[in-house]
Amino acid sequence: MSKRKASDADISDDTAESDGQALMSLDLSNIKTTPKVIATELLALLPPGATKHDAAAKKLLKSYALLTAELDARSNAMAKANESEGARHPIAFWFQTRCTAREIEMDDDCDDNVCDDDAMTVIHMPEECFLKIMAFLNGREIVNASEVNKAWLYVSRMPVLWERLDASNGLSNRARKMNQTTLLALLGRPQFANIKVLALPYKVKLGKATIASIAKLCPLLETWDVGYSKGSGRGKDCDLMDAVEKFTNLTSIGTNMWDVTSTGISSVVRAMGANLLDLRIDNDCICSHYLHDGVLTVISEHCPNLKHFAYKMHSYCYKAYLDWLTGAGVRDLVRGCRRLEVLELERCLNIERADFETILNMVAQDPGSFALRKIDLIGYSFVIRDNPLSIVDM
Repeated sequence: MSKRKASDADISDDTAESDGQALMSLDLSNIKTTPKVIATELLALLPPGATKHDAAAKKLLKSYALLTAELDARSNAMAKANESEGARHPIAFWFQTRCTAREIEMDDDCDDNVCDDDAMTVIHMPEECFLKIMAFLNGREIVNASEVNKAWLYVSRMPVLWERLDASNGLSNRARKMNQTTLLALLGRPQFANIKVLALPYKVKLGKATIASIAKLCPLLETWDVGYSKGSGRGKDCDLMDAVEKFTNLTSIGTNMWDVTSTGISSVVRAMGANLLDLRIDNDCICSHYLHDGVLTVISEHCPNLKHFAYKMHSYCYKAYLDWLTGAGVRDLVRGCRRLEVLELERCLNIERADFETILNMVAQDPGSFALRKIDLIGYSFVIRDNPLSIVDM
């Protein structure tokens, strides 16, 4: 009887079965099964000498994305199930009941004045009260609190607690794992429906439709930060203008000047006009983009309702020949923006003590016309105290 020659399909099936058995033998719970061991087993599935450009290797690499997506889906499903279950449970605090003096005399087994475990007092807190307590926490702390139980998880996901999303609330992206796709997926969660302050995460690049997508997900957005806050990303002139057009409730902008120019800021100021209440600009001096007096003059002419203005320069890589911001521009800003309450300046070297004295005299002569109550200076040999505004040497 002749022997049948093994076909390619037989070999493929045998190989697949042996490969599957090899992978199934990996015990991921074993401390000795390190990532290197797993990688070795996976590499053994590839042809000898294969690189990432081989067809088999491409399949393997694509499987990582599928694996991550499936694990995320499971995590989201579990969180939704726990959140749904938590909605049915009250916010309860359990306290052990201490014995009275008479009970201690009657019960020889009472230890340290504490009754048995069954002797508990339960206090149910209304959801509205618990929300007011949670509102004192930042985003990281709310996430930690959500791990207490399912009821706390349910409350922690309420949109009223999430009006701000930035690096201080956990949106830092220092590990560079977030891109615009994952950012949009995050903002699409119901808990972020009331976001009013959003700082673009570090190293997230804005695509052509990103801002439009964010505007749909966050219709209440008032503050758009693209580089001013620590740990946030950066944008360009066109991104700022796009934000002004798409975010209909926008009143506050924070930016750095890495890719943003004075021309771009002037355009944004003209477009926002009286709607602009808060403008904060950070300049790390590495770039060649600096503010000049003309920008502050434009602000004074178009933004009568501005309440907060900040411009921060840093000492490293400072280019004096590009710094054209002087006391004249700051005087125009204060004179034109009578509702300005806070002025922050850091290391603006061409603005001198005499300029601040002029500003303080201008405000003192007509206090009813100016809302200015604080001038915060960094990098000067003097400070300006509040109530009343006065210059004090350091």
